[in-house]
Amino acid sequence: MTDDNGIHDAAAPRQHVLRMPQSGHGVASFVIALVSGLVILAAITFSALIVASGDSGQHMAVFGLIGIVMCAFLVLSLVGLVLGLIALRRQDRRRTFGAIGFGLNALILVGTAGLMLVGTFFSHSSS
Repeated sequence: MTDDNGIHDAAAPRQHVLRMPQSGHGVASFVIALVSGLVILAAITFSALIVASGDSGQHMAVFGLIGIVMCAFLVLSLVGLVLGLIALRRQDRRRTFGAIGFGLNALILVGTAGLMLVGTFFSHSSS
């Protein structure tokens, strides 16, 4: 039986949180967000450079490859979003990387979808 004298240490919950290990799902979500974000940004930049060079008609095979790579990494970002959500739901692990990974993956998905909508709007408005 323990003695409870009514005196509690205010730092006890903080020490308990610091002793908890990081969530593996959260770290995986964060790493996926970094990798897929950089690859998608590079693909968009590379596509823009090809279009800006003027003769984009002869590079259709390259655009197809870029599209496949972007779709693959968007699916990977969706997996990272789910892993981040799983990490946020766990109570026995720290959730820092889960929250960052969830936010970055959501930003990647929403930002890419928004960029596609803007591109579609401008391509239809100029023709």
